[in-house]
Amino acid sequence: MKRRPHESPPQDIPSSQACPEWKETLPQKFLRHVFDAPLLRKPIWKFWYNFAARVDGRAGHLKLMNFGYAPEEGGKLLPDLEPADEPHRNTIQMYVHAVGRKPLDGLDVLEVGCGRGGGAFSLMKYARPRTLTGLDLSPKAVHLARKAYALPGLSFLQGDAENLPFPDSSFDAAVNVESSHCYPNIRRFLAEVFRVLRPGGRFYYVDFRRIADLPEWEGAVSESDFQVLEKEDITADVVRALTRDSARKEDLMRARIPRFLHPAFRKFVCTVGSENYQSFIEGRRYYYRYLLVKD
Repeated sequence: MKRRPHESPPQDIPSSQACPEWKETLPQKFLRHVFDAPLLRKPIWKFWYNFAARVDGRAGHLKLMNFGYAPEEGGKLLPDLEPADEPHRNTIQMYVHAVGRKPLDGLDVLEVGCGRGGGAFSLMKYARPRTLTGLDLSPKAVHLARKAYALPGLSFLQGDAENLPFPDSSFDAAVNVESSHCYPNIRRFLAEVFRVLRPGGRFYYVDFRRIADLPEWEGAVSESDFQVLEKEDITADVVRALTRDSARKEDLMRARIPRFLHPAFRKFVCTVGSENYQSFIEGRRYYYRYLLVKD
Protein backbone atom coordinates (compact mmCIF):
# COMPACT_ATOMS: atom_id res chain seq x y z
CA MET A 1 0.00 0.00 0.00
CA LYS A 2 1.48 3.30 -1.09
CA ARG A 3 1.84 5.94 1.61
CA ARG A 4 1.40 9.56 0.67
CA PRO A 5 2.02 12.81 2.54
CA HIS A 6 -1.00 15.04 3.12
CA GLU A 7 0.60 18.39 2.48
CA SER A 8 -2.52 20.53 2.94
CA PRO A 9 -6.00 20.13 4.37
CA PRO A 10 -8.48 18.35 2.04
CA GLN A 11 -9.88 20.49 -0.78
CA ASP A 12 -13.30 20.91 0.82
CA ILE A 13 -11.83 22.42 4.02
CA PRO A 14 -11.94 26.24 4.35
CA SER A 15 -8.50 27.77 3.75
CA SER A 16 -8.99 29.96 6.82
CA GLN A 17 -8.34 26.85 8.92
CA ALA A 18 -4.93 26.15 7.39
CA CYS A 19 -2.41 24.86 9.89
CA PRO A 20 0.60 27.02 10.84
CA GLU A 21 4.11 25.64 10.75
CA TRP A 22 4.86 23.55 13.83
CA LYS A 23 8.18 22.96 15.59
CA GLU A 24 8.67 20.61 18.54
CA THR A 25 9.94 22.25 21.71
CA LEU A 26 12.24 20.57 24.23
CA PRO A 27 9.42 20.10 26.81
CA GLN A 28 7.22 18.56 24.12
CA LYS A 29 10.03 16.24 23.08
CA PHE A 30 10.53 15.18 26.72
CA LEU A 31 6.80 14.44 27.16
CA ARG A 32 6.74 12.43 23.93
CA HIS A 33 9.55 10.21 25.20
CA VAL A 34 7.80 9.80 28.57
CA PHE A 35 4.55 8.71 26.90
CA ASP A 36 6.46 6.31 24.63
CA ALA A 37 8.34 4.56 27.45
CA PRO A 38 7.01 0.95 27.56
CA LEU A 39 6.92 0.74 31.37
CA LEU A 40 5.15 4.09 31.71
CA ARG A 41 2.78 4.01 28.73
CA LYS A 42 -0.03 2.01 30.32
CA PRO A 43 -0.22 3.83 33.70
CA ILE A 44 0.10 7.25 32.04
CA TRP A 45 -2.69 6.59 29.56
CA LYS A 46 -4.85 5.07 32.28
CA PHE A 47 -4.42 8.23 34.36
CA TRP A 48 -5.12 10.48 31.37
CA TYR A 49 -8.33 8.70 30.34
CA ASN A 50 -9.55 8.62 33.94
CA PHE A 51 -8.91 12.37 34.07
CA ALA A 52 -10.72 12.99 30.76
CA ALA A 53 -13.71 11.02 32.01
CA ARG A 54 -13.82 13.05 35.23
CA VAL A 55 -13.57 16.39 33.39
CA ASP A 56 -16.42 15.61 31.00
CA GLY A 57 -18.49 13.73 33.57
CA ARG A 58 -21.88 12.75 32.21
CA ALA A 59 -22.10 15.74 29.87
CA GLY A 60 -21.30 13.50 26.92
CA HIS A 61 -19.17 15.92 24.91
CA LEU A 62 -16.44 13.27 24.70
CA LYS A 63 -18.61 10.17 24.61
CA LEU A 64 -16.68 9.12 21.50
CA MET A 65 -13.03 10.08 21.56
CA ASN A 66 -11.62 8.96 18.21
CA PHE A 67 -10.41 11.49 15.63
CA GLY A 68 -13.36 10.84 13.29
CA TYR A 69 -13.89 9.82 9.68
CA ALA A 70 -15.32 12.14 7.00
CA PRO A 71 -15.39 10.86 3.39
CA GLU A 72 -14.97 13.41 0.63
CA GLU A 73 -18.05 14.67 -1.18
CA GLY A 74 -19.57 11.82 -3.17
CA GLY A 75 -17.70 9.20 -1.12
CA LYS A 76 -19.10 6.12 0.56
CA LEU A 77 -22.55 6.77 1.98
CA LEU A 78 -22.87 6.39 5.73
CA PRO A 79 -26.13 5.83 7.62
CA ASP A 80 -28.65 8.43 8.65
CA LEU A 81 -28.14 9.23 12.32
CA GLU A 82 -30.65 9.99 15.02
CA PRO A 83 -30.78 13.75 15.77
CA ALA A 84 -29.07 13.31 19.16
CA ASP A 85 -26.10 11.66 17.41
CA GLU A 86 -25.50 14.34 14.77
CA PRO A 87 -22.98 16.35 16.89
CA HIS A 88 -20.90 13.16 16.98
CA ARG A 89 -21.33 12.25 13.31
CA ASN A 90 -17.64 12.11 12.39
CA THR A 91 -16.66 9.94 15.35
CA ILE A 92 -19.61 7.59 14.80
CA GLN A 93 -18.68 7.41 11.13
CA MET A 94 -15.28 6.07 12.15
CA TYR A 95 -16.98 3.07 13.74
CA VAL A 96 -19.32 2.62 10.79
CA HIS A 97 -16.45 2.74 8.31
CA ALA A 98 -14.41 0.33 10.41
CA VAL A 99 -17.07 -2.39 10.40
CA GLY A 100 -19.05 -1.57 7.22
CA ARG A 101 -22.83 -1.47 6.99
CA LYS A 102 -24.46 -3.93 9.43
CA PRO A 103 -21.95 -6.80 9.21
CA LEU A 104 -22.46 -7.48 12.93
CA ASP A 105 -26.09 -8.62 12.77
CA GLY A 106 -26.69 -11.38 15.32
CA LEU A 107 -23.04 -11.63 16.40
CA ASP A 108 -21.35 -11.60 19.81
CA VAL A 109 -18.91 -8.68 19.63
CA LEU A 110 -16.07 -7.43 21.83
CA GLU A 111 -14.82 -3.85 21.75
CA VAL A 112 -11.36 -3.54 23.26
CA GLY A 113 -10.65 0.00 24.40
CA CYS A 114 -14.30 1.10 24.58
CA GLY A 115 -13.60 4.28 26.54
CA ARG A 116 -16.79 5.87 27.83
CA GLY A 117 -18.96 3.56 25.74
CA GLY A 118 -20.26 5.89 23.03
CA GLY A 119 -18.82 3.79 20.22
CA ALA A 120 -20.22 0.55 21.63
CA PHE A 121 -23.63 2.18 22.07
CA SER A 122 -23.52 3.44 18.47
CA LEU A 123 -22.62 -0.01 17.15
CA MET A 124 -25.56 -1.51 19.02
CA LYS A 125 -27.89 0.96 17.29
CA TYR A 126 -26.40 1.04 13.80
CA ALA A 127 -24.66 -2.35 13.35
CA ARG A 128 -27.07 -4.47 15.46
CA PRO A 129 -24.93 -7.20 17.05
CA ARG A 130 -26.63 -9.76 19.30
CA THR A 131 -24.38 -8.81 22.22
CA LEU A 132 -21.59 -6.29 22.62
CA THR A 133 -19.09 -6.31 25.47
CA GLY A 134 -17.02 -3.16 25.93
CA LEU A 135 -13.73 -3.44 27.81
CA ASP A 136 -11.49 -0.57 28.92
CA LEU A 137 -8.47 -0.05 31.17
CA SER A 138 -9.99 3.07 32.79
CA PRO A 139 -12.35 2.18 35.67
CA LYS A 140 -13.81 5.69 35.64
CA ALA A 141 -14.68 5.42 31.94
CA VAL A 142 -16.31 2.02 32.49
CA HIS A 143 -18.31 3.39 35.43
CA LEU A 144 -19.65 6.25 33.29
CA ALA A 145 -20.42 3.91 30.37
CA ARG A 146 -22.50 1.67 32.61
CA LYS A 147 -24.48 4.67 33.88
CA ALA A 148 -24.95 6.29 30.47
CA TYR A 149 -25.87 3.37 28.23
CA ALA A 150 -28.45 0.72 28.99
CA LEU A 151 -29.45 -1.55 26.12
CA PRO A 152 -30.25 -5.28 26.11
CA GLY A 153 -27.08 -7.17 25.21
CA LEU A 154 -24.71 -4.25 25.94
CA SER A 155 -22.28 -4.55 28.87
CA PHE A 156 -19.03 -2.95 30.05
CA LEU A 157 -16.16 -4.11 32.22
CA GLN A 158 -12.72 -2.97 33.25
CA GLY A 159 -9.77 -4.96 31.91
CA ASP A 160 -6.43 -5.06 30.14
CA ALA A 161 -6.17 -5.36 26.34
CA GLU A 162 -3.02 -7.46 26.71
CA ASN A 163 -4.66 -9.91 29.11
CA LEU A 164 -8.30 -10.22 28.05
CA PRO A 165 -10.49 -11.70 30.83
CA PHE A 166 -12.43 -14.08 28.57
CA PRO A 167 -12.18 -17.78 27.67
CA ASP A 168 -10.91 -18.88 24.27
CA SER A 169 -13.36 -18.55 21.35
CA SER A 170 -15.80 -16.24 23.18
CA PHE A 171 -16.71 -13.81 20.39
CA ASP A 172 -17.64 -13.72 16.70
CA ALA A 173 -16.02 -10.34 16.09
CA ALA A 174 -13.79 -7.78 17.79
CA VAL A 175 -13.43 -4.03 17.34
CA ASN A 176 -10.55 -1.75 18.33
CA VAL A 177 -10.81 1.93 17.43
CA GLU A 178 -7.87 4.26 17.97
CA SER A 179 -6.68 2.64 21.18
CA SER A 180 -3.80 0.27 20.46
CA HIS A 181 -1.18 3.05 20.19
CA CYS A 182 -1.46 3.18 24.02
CA TYR A 183 -0.51 -0.48 24.48
CA PRO A 184 3.09 -1.37 25.40
CA ASN A 185 2.99 -4.83 23.73
CA ILE A 186 1.06 -4.78 20.46
CA ARG A 187 1.95 -8.39 19.63
CA ARG A 188 0.50 -9.59 22.92
CA PHE A 189 -2.67 -7.59 22.22
CA LEU A 190 -3.10 -9.13 18.76
CA ALA A 191 -2.52 -12.61 20.17
CA GLU A 192 -5.15 -12.04 22.86
CA VAL A 193 -7.75 -10.85 20.35
CA PHE A 194 -7.00 -13.87 18.17
CA ARG A 195 -7.44 -16.16 21.16
CA VAL A 196 -10.87 -14.89 22.20
CA LEU A 197 -12.29 -14.95 18.66
CA ARG A 198 -14.10 -17.97 17.30
CA PRO A 199 -12.88 -19.63 14.08
CA GLY A 200 -13.80 -17.35 11.20
CA GLY A 201 -14.03 -14.38 13.57
CA ARG A 202 -13.27 -10.92 12.20
CA PHE A 203 -11.24 -8.17 13.81
CA TYR A 204 -12.13 -4.60 12.78
CA TYR A 205 -9.12 -2.48 13.63
CA VAL A 206 -8.31 1.22 13.07
CA ASP A 207 -5.47 3.28 14.51
CA PHE A 208 -2.58 5.61 13.73
CA ARG A 209 1.19 5.58 14.09
CA ARG A 210 4.10 7.95 13.51
CA ILE A 211 5.92 7.01 10.35
CA ALA A 212 8.96 5.89 12.37
CA ASP A 213 6.74 3.38 14.20
CA LEU A 214 4.94 2.02 11.13
CA PRO A 215 7.38 -0.84 10.35
CA GLU A 216 7.03 -2.27 13.87
CA TRP A 217 3.22 -1.98 13.77
CA GLU A 218 2.84 -3.36 10.26
CA GLY A 219 5.24 -6.18 11.09
CA ALA A 220 3.26 -7.10 14.21
CA VAL A 221 0.04 -7.31 12.19
CA SER A 222 1.50 -9.25 9.27
CA GLU A 223 3.34 -11.69 11.55
CA SER A 224 0.31 -12.33 13.77
CA ASP A 225 -1.90 -15.39 13.34
CA PHE A 226 -4.53 -13.27 11.60
CA GLN A 227 -5.07 -13.22 7.87
CA VAL A 228 -5.07 -9.64 6.56
CA LEU A 229 -8.14 -9.28 4.33
CA GLU A 230 -8.08 -5.48 3.95
CA LYS A 231 -5.71 -2.63 4.68
CA GLU A 232 -6.60 0.99 3.88
CA ASP A 233 -4.90 4.34 4.39
CA ILE A 234 -7.69 6.63 5.66
CA THR A 235 -5.44 9.52 6.74
CA ALA A 236 -7.05 12.08 4.41
CA ASP A 237 -10.54 11.18 5.67
CA VAL A 238 -9.35 11.56 9.26
CA VAL A 239 -7.79 14.97 8.54
CA ARG A 240 -11.07 16.08 6.99
CA ALA A 241 -12.99 15.04 10.11
CA LEU A 242 -10.47 16.65 12.46
CA THR A 243 -10.64 19.96 10.63
CA ARG A 244 -14.43 20.06 10.60
CA ASP A 245 -14.65 19.18 14.32
CA SER A 246 -11.86 21.45 15.56
CA ALA A 247 -14.01 24.44 16.53
CA ARG A 248 -16.34 22.28 18.66
CA LYS A 249 -13.37 20.81 20.52
CA GLU A 250 -11.88 24.27 21.12
CA ASP A 251 -15.20 25.45 22.59
CA LEU A 252 -15.30 22.40 24.86
CA MET A 253 -11.73 23.01 25.98
CA ARG A 254 -12.38 26.65 26.92
CA ALA A 255 -15.52 25.68 28.82
CA ARG A 256 -14.28 22.67 30.79
CA ILE A 257 -10.47 22.34 30.75
CA PRO A 258 -8.10 24.33 33.03
CA ARG A 259 -6.07 26.80 31.01
CA PHE A 260 -2.70 25.27 31.91
CA LEU A 261 -3.85 22.00 30.29
CA HIS A 262 -4.96 23.57 26.99
CA PRO A 263 -1.78 22.64 25.06
CA ALA A 264 -2.02 19.00 26.17
CA PHE A 265 -5.76 18.87 25.38
CA ARG A 266 -5.24 20.33 21.89
CA LYS A 267 -2.65 17.67 21.15
CA PHE A 268 -4.80 14.91 22.65
CA VAL A 269 -7.89 15.71 20.56
CA CYS A 270 -5.84 16.84 17.54
CA THR A 271 -7.28 20.29 16.89
CA VAL A 272 -6.13 22.39 13.93
CA GLY A 273 -2.71 23.82 14.72
CA SER A 274 -1.67 21.05 17.10
CA GLU A 275 1.43 18.93 16.57
CA ASN A 276 -0.60 15.77 15.99
CA TYR A 277 -2.77 17.45 13.36
CA GLN A 278 0.25 18.82 11.55
CA SER A 279 1.95 15.42 11.62
CA PHE A 280 -0.96 13.96 9.62
CA ILE A 281 -0.83 16.85 7.15
CA GLU A 282 2.92 16.46 6.56
CA GLY A 283 2.95 12.67 6.26
CA ARG A 284 4.74 12.12 9.58
CA ARG A 285 1.79 10.13 10.92
CA TYR A 286 -0.63 7.76 9.19
CA TYR A 287 -4.04 6.33 10.00
CA TYR A 288 -4.93 2.82 8.79
CA ARG A 289 -8.00 0.61 8.71
CA TYR A 290 -7.45 -3.15 8.92
CA LEU A 291 -9.85 -6.06 8.48
CA LEU A 292 -8.28 -9.20 9.96
CA VAL A 293 -9.76 -12.70 10.13
CA LYS A 294 -9.10 -15.78 12.25
CA ASP A 295 -8.96 -18.77 9.89
